[in-house]
Amino acid sequence: MEIGGGFRVPDVMEQSGAKLIEVGTTNRTHRRDYEMALVTKDVAAIVRAHSSNFRTVGFTTEVPLSGLVELANWKNIPLIDDLGSGALLDTAQYGLAHEPTVQESVAAGAHVICFSGDKLLGGPQAGIVVGQEQYVQPLKKHPLARALRIDKLDLAALSATLVHYLKGEATQKIPVWRMISLPLSEIERQAQTFAQQLQAAGFTADVMDGQSTVGGDRCRVKRCPLSWLRSR
Repeated sequence: MEIGGGFRVPDVMEQSGAKLIEVGTTNRTHRRDYEMALVTKDVAAIVRAHSSNFRTVGFTTEVPLSGLVELANWKNIPLIDDLGSGALLDTAQYGLAHEPTVQESVAAGAHVICFSGDKLLGGPQAGIVVGQEQYVQPLKKHPLARALRIDKLDLAALSATLVHYLKGEATQKIPVWRMISLPLSEIERQAQTFAQQLQAAGFTADVMDGQSTVGGDRCRVKRCPLSWLRSR
């Protein structure tokens, strides 16, 4: 997987000195593929990287997170779940494709969960790690932890963002969720208002249906009215 800026997850992992073991194939990976690797090789952890901004469709098979957790527990090794976007709310209730949530990963028993503080979480750019104490505590004591920690301003912004979730007001207070949850009628009202303002300024503006992508291809498109601008 390659993420923004051309950084590739395997390259990042290899910087730690880890030896990566490929399991299965690009489109079809079965539980038996993991079992074979766990039996025949010296494995320290299982890593699952969620494809948050692309999809492999068609003739495909993958092992569910719960199955990977069972395998990790069987070998007494951690399951590291790289969720990417860090959704805390269900995107499906707003007409988008379901994005796995942090709560679902925790409930499935993932030992270490990594996700972004920005993107769907809606806070400052940061990396967040949650999980079982025996695996998270060593990360806090690693020599690089101090060099990579976020500053006080970002920490304050992240704290304020999470408080909105605790209060149940994320869709009213967090910009990304306020826009995602905006009903079509409100989007149309805003488009009509914008069109009227343009007309008052001497332009010709029409409102028409269109499609836009929410979150830079992280969710499927949704229909919305747009103001179409033409100069007189």
